Amino acid sequence: MVKLVCGSKGTGKTRKMIEMGNDSVSTVKGKVFFLEANNKHIFDLNHDIKYINTKDFGIDNPDQFLGFAYGLLAADYDIELVYIDGLYKIAHIEAGDLEDVIRKLETASEKFEVDFVMSVSFDEHQLTPEMKEYIF
Repeated sequence: MVKLVCGSKGTGKTRKMIEMGNDSVSTVKGKVFFLEANNKHIFDLNHDIKYINTKDFGIDNPDQFLGFAYGLLAADYDIELVYIDGLYKIAHIEAGDLEDVIRKLETASEKFEVDFVMSVSFDEHQLTPEMKEYIF
């Protein structure tokens, strides 16, 4: 499953994802990861969540982001849930690239039985009708 948390800047997407992540720790059997483009919220998350500052890895485009995400899955088969906060900040993914990224993550999700929840700084009306099905 791939789900999007949508909204413009300052609408509480990060806070919502942190709450979702912390709540999920008690229900998932596998590992939970939280990816962000800085260390700003490292102490807001449950210590059982693996926190990754993606800026440490020099990701700056959709292909590098997908390679990084696939690498996580290849290195650890116990990952069940991945929160990706601020997709634009992480990989400079614009609205035009979003559909391709989501489709590729959906394929990985099905193959490796991992769910992805991503925040994007787009309002619902900025997404294509096909992308609206992914809104959380």
